[in-house]
Amino acid sequence: MSIDSAGPESVISEIKDGIATVTVNRPQAYNALDEEAVYAIGRHLDEILLDTRVRVILLRGEGPAFGTGADLNWLHPQDGGAPGRVDRTLRVLNPLMQRLRAAPAIVVASVHGIVAGGSLGLMNMADLVIAASNTRFSLAYARIGVTPDVGASFLLPRLLGERRALELMLLAEPFDAARAQSLGLVNFVVPPERLPEETRALVQRLRAGAAHALARTKALAYAAADCELGTQLEAERRELMAAAAGPDLQEGVAAFSAKRAARFA
Repeated sequence: MSIDSAGPESVISEIKDGIATVTVNRPQAYNALDEEAVYAIGRHLDEILLDTRVRVILLRGEGPAFGTGADLNWLHPQDGGAPGRVDRTLRVLNPLMQRLRAAPAIVVASVHGIVAGGSLGLMNMADLVIAASNTRFSLAYARIGVTPDVGASFLLPRLLGERRALELMLLAEPFDAARAQSLGLVNFVVPPERLPEETRALVQRLRAGAAHALARTKALAYAAADCELGTQLEAERRELMAAAAGPDLQEGVAAFSAKRAARFA
């Protein structure tokens, strides 16, 4: 299934075998995000999130970069319309961030080239991130005199700690994939020529997993930050009981005993 209502100049997406791929497709602009692209991302993800067959959502960028953040030609503060444009786009992106974190599908970002500003926020919507080793990252907001968006001020202190997060946001110095991995911003770093192959392998591995267990593990992990230990332990108990009553546990134990790969429904 292909969704192309937004046209190839903004965003394209495809759903196949339980995997939804969303591609920002403005290579001539290094996938900088303007209003049309943000609305297109919203439309595509709205449809994808309604499809209960989707187990994995892959976010990627076409061309030389994952994305450079807001398109400054579109932002164009000189005409006085920048506040309205910012407001309209974030009213689309902000609910999407919450919906992706709550979605049962596992979200993977595959990044390369440049990841900056709001595009880094888009990357942070993912549950797992794989990056080409020559990727350059930047929280570029301070360089143009604005504050962070797309959840950066929420996620980065939780991922990195307050001082590391403030260092990246206040100084806005670019950093490479090796540092991004050491900070915990990305999970895997691979040679650029192997990024498509390694991304496919990661996505297929998640696609073959026990969908219910992966979805509920994701939910538990994101709920933990706002829970006391006793509340989280009770949530774990309930989820494990539900999983133990389903067929995946039987298949998983049988596969382990037979020393074969599990074949989850």
